[in-house]
Amino acid sequence: MRHQALTGFALHQRRYRERSHILHFFSLEFGRVDGVIRQTPPSLYHFATLQANGKSELKNFSQLDVQGQPFYLQQKALFAGFYLNEILLRLLPLEEAMPATYAAYILALEHLKILASDDPHDFQLKLILRQFEHTFLNELGYAVDYFQDSFGQAIQPESYYQFIPQDGFQPQITPQGFLGQDLIQMGQSTEINSANITLLAKLYRIILTELLGNKPLKSRQLWVSQQQRT
Repeated sequence: MRHQALTGFALHQRRYRERSHILHFFSLEFGRVDGVIRQTPPSLYHFATLQANGKSELKNFSQLDVQGQPFYLQQKALFAGFYLNEILLRLLPLEEAMPATYAAYILALEHLKILASDDPHDFQLKLILRQFEHTFLNELGYAVDYFQDSFGQAIQPESYYQFIPQDGFQPQITPQGFLGQDLIQMGQSTEINSANITLLAKLYRIILTELLGNKPLKSRQLWVSQQQRT
Protein backbone atom coordinates (compact mmCIF):
# COMPACT_ATOMS: atom_id res chain seq x y z
CA MET A 1 0.00 0.00 0.00
CA ARG A 2 1.18 3.50 -0.75
CA HIS A 3 -0.56 6.46 0.86
CA GLN A 4 -3.74 4.36 1.09
CA ALA A 5 -6.58 6.10 2.92
CA LEU A 6 -8.52 3.77 5.23
CA THR A 7 -11.79 4.37 7.06
CA GLY A 8 -13.06 2.14 9.83
CA PHE A 9 -12.64 1.01 13.42
CA ALA A 10 -9.94 -0.28 15.74
CA LEU A 11 -10.44 -3.93 16.65
CA HIS A 12 -7.50 -4.20 19.04
CA GLN A 13 -4.25 -2.45 19.88
CA ARG A 14 -1.20 -3.21 22.00
CA ARG A 15 1.99 -1.42 22.96
CA TYR A 16 4.93 -1.75 20.59
CA ARG A 17 8.33 -0.52 21.65
CA GLU A 18 8.45 2.71 23.62
CA ARG A 19 6.16 5.11 21.80
CA SER A 20 4.19 3.03 19.30
CA HIS A 21 1.26 0.64 19.13
CA ILE A 22 0.36 -2.24 16.88
CA LEU A 23 -3.14 -1.54 15.67
CA HIS A 24 -5.54 -4.05 14.10
CA PHE A 25 -7.89 -1.93 12.01
CA PHE A 26 -11.16 -3.01 10.34
CA SER A 27 -11.48 -0.89 7.23
CA LEU A 28 -14.15 -0.52 4.59
CA GLU A 29 -11.57 -0.53 1.82
CA PHE A 30 -9.39 -3.56 2.69
CA GLY A 31 -11.04 -5.32 5.60
CA ARG A 32 -8.55 -6.06 8.38
CA VAL A 33 -5.28 -4.17 8.06
CA ASP A 34 -2.51 -4.40 10.68
CA GLY A 35 0.02 -1.67 11.26
CA VAL A 36 2.23 0.33 13.58
CA ILE A 37 0.98 3.72 14.68
CA ARG A 38 3.03 6.32 16.51
CA GLN A 39 0.03 8.36 17.62
CA THR A 40 -2.40 7.51 20.38
CA PRO A 41 -4.57 4.81 18.74
CA PRO A 42 -8.31 5.33 18.38
CA SER A 43 -10.58 3.97 21.09
CA LEU A 44 -12.81 1.00 20.36
CA TYR A 45 -16.08 1.64 18.51
CA HIS A 46 -14.88 5.07 17.34
CA PHE A 47 -14.99 5.80 13.61
CA ALA A 48 -11.57 6.86 12.33
CA THR A 49 -9.59 7.54 9.19
CA LEU A 50 -5.86 6.97 8.71
CA GLN A 51 -3.26 6.43 6.03
CA ALA A 52 -1.42 3.15 5.43
CA ASN A 53 1.97 2.68 3.80
CA GLY A 54 4.14 -0.38 3.27
CA LYS A 55 4.47 -3.66 1.40
CA SER A 56 4.70 -6.04 4.37
CA GLU A 57 1.75 -7.37 6.37
CA LEU A 58 2.53 -4.82 9.08
CA LYS A 59 1.92 -1.38 7.59
CA ASN A 60 2.91 2.05 8.84
CA PHE A 61 -0.16 4.01 9.95
CA SER A 62 -0.20 7.80 10.03
CA GLN A 63 -2.51 10.83 9.78
CA LEU A 64 -5.03 9.36 12.20
CA ASP A 65 -8.26 11.32 12.54
CA VAL A 66 -11.13 10.24 14.78
CA GLN A 67 -14.55 11.60 13.91
CA GLY A 68 -17.65 12.25 15.97
CA GLN A 69 -18.33 10.39 19.20
CA PRO A 70 -17.64 6.68 19.77
CA PHE A 71 -20.48 4.20 20.12
CA TYR A 72 -20.93 4.16 23.88
CA LEU A 73 -21.76 0.60 24.95
CA GLN A 74 -22.90 -0.24 28.46
CA GLN A 75 -23.26 -3.40 30.53
CA LYS A 76 -24.22 -6.40 28.39
CA ALA A 77 -23.79 -4.40 25.18
CA LEU A 78 -20.14 -3.79 26.09
CA PHE A 79 -19.42 -7.52 26.38
CA ALA A 80 -21.22 -8.07 23.06
CA GLY A 81 -18.98 -5.44 21.48
CA PHE A 82 -15.90 -7.26 22.81
CA TYR A 83 -17.26 -10.46 21.24
CA LEU A 84 -17.77 -8.84 17.83
CA ASN A 85 -14.26 -7.41 17.83
CA GLU A 86 -12.70 -10.68 18.94
CA ILE A 87 -14.27 -12.87 16.26
CA LEU A 88 -13.45 -10.26 13.62
CA LEU A 89 -9.85 -10.10 14.79
CA ARG A 90 -9.47 -13.87 14.71
CA LEU A 91 -11.41 -14.71 11.56
CA LEU A 92 -11.13 -11.79 9.14
CA PRO A 93 -8.77 -12.52 6.25
CA LEU A 94 -5.93 -10.03 6.08
CA GLU A 95 -6.38 -7.16 3.62
CA GLU A 96 -9.52 -8.49 1.95
CA ALA A 97 -12.52 -6.20 1.70
CA MET A 98 -15.62 -7.46 3.55
CA PRO A 99 -18.22 -4.77 2.76
CA ALA A 100 -21.29 -6.69 3.97
CA THR A 101 -19.61 -7.52 7.28
CA TYR A 102 -18.42 -3.93 7.64
CA ALA A 103 -21.97 -2.64 7.21
CA ALA A 104 -23.30 -5.30 9.60
CA TYR A 105 -20.71 -4.29 12.21
CA ILE A 106 -21.81 -0.65 12.15
CA LEU A 107 -25.47 -1.70 12.33
CA ALA A 108 -24.71 -3.97 15.30
CA LEU A 109 -22.96 -1.13 17.14
CA GLU A 110 -25.90 1.18 16.47
CA HIS A 111 -28.31 -1.38 17.92
CA LEU A 112 -26.07 -2.20 20.89
CA LYS A 113 -25.79 1.49 21.71
CA ILE A 114 -29.55 1.71 22.33
CA LEU A 115 -29.98 -1.77 23.80
CA ALA A 116 -32.58 -1.67 26.57
CA SER A 117 -31.28 -2.65 30.01
CA ASP A 118 -34.52 -4.55 30.73
CA ASP A 119 -34.38 -6.67 27.55
CA PRO A 120 -36.49 -9.74 28.48
CA HIS A 121 -34.44 -12.95 28.22
CA ASP A 122 -31.79 -10.93 26.33
CA PHE A 123 -33.77 -11.47 23.12
CA GLN A 124 -32.69 -8.23 21.44
CA LEU A 125 -29.06 -8.85 22.36
CA LYS A 126 -29.19 -12.37 20.92
CA LEU A 127 -30.91 -11.05 17.81
CA ILE A 128 -28.18 -8.45 17.22
CA LEU A 129 -25.44 -11.06 17.57
CA ARG A 130 -27.13 -13.68 15.38
CA GLN A 131 -27.79 -11.12 12.64
CA PHE A 132 -24.15 -10.11 12.64
CA GLU A 133 -22.90 -13.71 12.67
CA HIS A 134 -25.26 -14.53 9.80
CA THR A 135 -23.77 -11.83 7.58
CA PHE A 136 -20.18 -12.48 8.64
CA LEU A 137 -20.27 -16.24 8.13
CA ASN A 138 -22.03 -15.88 4.77
CA GLU A 139 -19.38 -13.46 3.53
CA LEU A 140 -16.62 -15.74 4.79
CA GLY A 141 -18.10 -18.48 2.60
CA TYR A 142 -19.96 -20.51 5.23
CA ALA A 143 -23.52 -20.05 4.01
CA VAL A 144 -25.73 -22.96 5.11
CA ASP A 145 -27.92 -25.03 2.78
CA TYR A 146 -31.10 -25.80 4.74
CA PHE A 147 -32.77 -27.81 1.98
CA GLN A 148 -30.19 -30.47 1.08
CA ASP A 149 -28.04 -32.74 3.21
CA SER A 150 -24.35 -33.44 2.63
CA PHE A 151 -25.27 -36.27 0.21
CA GLY A 152 -27.36 -34.01 -2.00
CA GLN A 153 -30.66 -35.42 -0.74
CA ALA A 154 -33.59 -33.22 0.21
CA ILE A 155 -33.95 -32.49 3.93
CA GLN A 156 -36.84 -34.57 5.28
CA PRO A 157 -39.19 -32.84 7.76
CA GLU A 158 -39.42 -35.81 10.15
CA SER A 159 -35.72 -36.73 10.11
CA TYR A 160 -32.95 -35.50 12.39
CA TYR A 161 -29.61 -34.16 11.22
CA GLN A 162 -26.16 -33.46 12.57
CA PHE A 163 -24.32 -30.45 11.19
CA ILE A 164 -20.72 -31.00 10.08
CA PRO A 165 -18.79 -27.84 9.18
CA GLN A 166 -17.41 -27.96 5.62
CA ASP A 167 -19.90 -30.76 4.74
CA GLY A 168 -23.38 -29.72 5.87
CA PHE A 169 -26.21 -31.67 7.44
CA GLN A 170 -25.92 -35.44 7.79
CA PRO A 171 -28.91 -37.70 8.61
CA GLN A 172 -29.07 -39.19 12.12
CA ILE A 173 -30.61 -42.48 13.12
CA THR A 174 -31.41 -41.26 16.63
CA PRO A 175 -33.59 -38.20 17.37
CA GLN A 176 -30.68 -35.88 18.08
CA GLY A 177 -29.40 -32.69 16.53
CA PHE A 178 -31.61 -30.63 14.22
CA LEU A 179 -35.14 -31.59 13.18
CA GLY A 180 -35.59 -31.42 9.41
CA GLN A 181 -38.82 -29.44 9.68
CA ASP A 182 -37.00 -26.72 11.64
CA LEU A 183 -34.25 -26.57 9.03
CA ILE A 184 -36.72 -26.20 6.17
CA GLN A 185 -38.54 -23.43 8.02
CA MET A 186 -35.23 -21.70 8.63
CA GLY A 187 -34.40 -21.87 4.95
CA GLN A 188 -37.78 -20.43 4.03
CA SER A 189 -37.53 -17.58 6.53
CA THR A 190 -36.48 -14.18 5.24
CA GLU A 191 -35.39 -12.87 8.63
CA ILE A 192 -34.10 -13.94 12.03
CA ASN A 193 -36.91 -14.03 14.57
CA SER A 194 -38.01 -15.62 17.85
CA ALA A 195 -38.91 -18.86 16.04
CA ASN A 196 -35.44 -19.58 14.65
CA ILE A 197 -32.99 -17.67 16.84
CA THR A 198 -32.31 -20.67 19.11
CA LEU A 199 -31.59 -22.89 16.11
CA LEU A 200 -29.20 -20.30 14.69
CA ALA A 201 -27.41 -19.89 18.02
CA LYS A 202 -26.77 -23.63 18.14
CA LEU A 203 -25.75 -23.84 14.50
CA TYR A 204 -23.45 -20.81 14.49
CA ARG A 205 -21.80 -21.99 17.70
CA ILE A 206 -20.81 -25.20 15.87
CA ILE A 207 -19.40 -23.29 12.89
CA LEU A 208 -17.54 -20.72 14.97
CA THR A 209 -16.08 -23.38 17.26
CA GLU A 210 -14.69 -25.15 14.20
CA LEU A 211 -13.24 -21.92 12.78
CA LEU A 212 -11.79 -20.64 16.04
CA GLY A 213 -10.13 -23.90 17.04
CA ASN A 214 -9.12 -24.78 20.58
CA LYS A 215 -8.32 -21.25 21.73
CA PRO A 216 -11.33 -20.03 23.78
CA LEU A 217 -12.87 -16.60 23.28
CA LYS A 218 -11.70 -14.17 25.95
CA SER A 219 -14.91 -12.16 25.56
CA ARG A 220 -16.98 -15.25 26.39
CA GLN A 221 -14.84 -15.95 29.46
CA LEU A 222 -15.33 -12.34 30.62
CA TRP A 223 -19.08 -12.67 30.10
CA VAL A 224 -19.28 -15.88 32.13
CA SER A 225 -17.17 -14.34 34.89
CA GLN A 226 -19.41 -11.26 34.99
CA GLN A 227 -22.56 -13.40 35.15
CA GLN A 228 -21.15 -15.37 38.08
CA ARG A 229 -20.51 -12.15 40.01
CA THR A 230 -24.07 -10.82 39.51
